[in-house]
Amino acid sequence: MNDLDKIYKELGEGICLFPFIGSFYKTFGNQEAGDNKSIPNSILPCSLARWDGENESNPWEIEPGTTIADARNSDHYKHTRHKFLAGEWKDLTGCVTCQVSEELSGSSPRMANNQFFAENIEEDIVGLVKEIQANGYTSNKLKAMDYFPSNYCNYECAMCQGGASSKRLTFETKYHNVDQRIVFNEADEDFYELLSSLEILGFTGGETILQKQVHQLIDYLIEKDLAKNISITLLTNASNYPEQLIEKFKQFKKVMYTVSIDGTGDVIEYQRRGANWNNVQEVAQKIYNTPHIHEFVNYVVTSMNILNAMDWIDWMHDNDFKWFSISPVTRADQLSLLSLPDDLRKIALDRLHQGRKKYEHYVEGVDEFNYVRAIDQLIDIINQSNFDPDQLEQFVNHIKIENRVSKKPLHEVVPEWAPYF
Repeated sequence: MNDLDKIYKELGEGICLFPFIGSFYKTFGNQEAGDNKSIPNSILPCSLARWDGENESNPWEIEPGTTIADARNSDHYKHTRHKFLAGEWKDLTGCVTCQVSEELSGSSPRMANNQFFAENIEEDIVGLVKEIQANGYTSNKLKAMDYFPSNYCNYECAMCQGGASSKRLTFETKYHNVDQRIVFNEADEDFYELLSSLEILGFTGGETILQKQVHQLIDYLIEKDLAKNISITLLTNASNYPEQLIEKFKQFKKVMYTVSIDGTGDVIEYQRRGANWNNVQEVAQKIYNTPHIHEFVNYVVTSMNILNAMDWIDWMHDNDFKWFSISPVTRADQLSLLSLPDDLRKIALDRLHQGRKKYEHYVEGVDEFNYVRAIDQLIDIINQSNFDPDQLEQFVNHIKIENRVSKKPLHEVVPEWAPYF
């Protein structure tokens, strides 16, 4: 195991390891309906990296004839690595998601990924990064890859976009007049060659276990006797238990499930439309109790669920879920806490401060202290999110459209919102 403290000491507190030893690989894309031009596959420093639009062409696209390995060493990629080692990562416009997350809550996917790599990459990470630096910021070793084969999903979450969910795209086409289609591509020629050097392979989407490509690749790794050397991660909305994969999972080095649960009862059923709370609870607990699977829960903070956040904390505690992360919603500012008016902000804070008293006896250093840390993180996110009346107006307009197809309107799910509707 790598020592994370040593990594930060040697490479700087602001380092992100993903651009050096990992990549996010996507084999499909959005296209305007009627446009028959090909869409190249793309490879990004991580799944949250954004294209800043400064260039006419997308710097992350893999043009025909270009290998994944070459794409990972483009000028843009090298520039990103240089910025991280120079301690200037906050100048990178493509890293805004983690920049905002750390400003709001002191945590971010960057920090979580660094911890994850330190725990699961066997090769010396500091040595790998310094070798890359000495080689003109060129990386010849891919140790981790997140693979995004399709947007196929059975949920149409209110904070999602069509590029990440096929069902959401159908909703956007009908209610937001989005005129797009999804184009699917085959994996690039060197994709399968790169798999032999991986230590971590992450599946994302879409709902991962509903994607045929995920099943095909798992079978391929087992057939080629590579599974035993690879830890795999999967994202799930807990709508289905992976019964058909359980025996296959045993052949991998480690299997880690990130389960998206950001509310209880009617709250999660509103935010993650398509969810059935009773089913979500059952599946999450079944995954948790399955040998060979390590489960991690992720909670996306929005103005839809923040007033009921303590219900989620209590549910997590009562069901012994100790490992989880809290992420402010990104790419949808109108759903962030920027849209939370002062009266509702006070209610949310009062509930969190009152609820915190139940957990104050836990001390730092024990797993149960994570509940205290989570409450404090939620409080920090509220306090750091300055109310913006324009975002509230956009929030109300957004929710009015969501209400058309939800089982209950938001002001019935969260009555405190009623005066604004």
